[in-house]
Amino acid sequence: MCIFSTPKLFAGIRKLYPEEYQLLKHDEEILEFMLDNKCDLDTFVGNAKSCVYHGDEKAIRSLVTGEFSANDIYAKGQRMYPAAAFHGGEGEPC
Repeated sequence: MCIFSTPKLFAGIRKLYPEEYQLLKHDEEILEFMLDNKCDLDTFVGNAKSCVYHGDEKAIRSLVTGEFSANDIYAKGQRMYPAAAFHGGEGEPC
């Protein structure tokens, strides 16, 4: 996970990986350290709408299972997933 993620990206993590999200929250408590120096993770994410694109079931399945081939990595056509630092702080195209 990128500490520079936006609320929309963390909302997607919360939806796709709820156990890991809870572990990250737990780490904040144990370490007394927050990813955002102004607020905890739940406050940072708030009610942000997830930017996870659900139109590609195969991609969602590979994100959740961690199983993918080299051919799955290359986007054919328009890229529908966040590009994070490569397209600015808002993680285009989200």
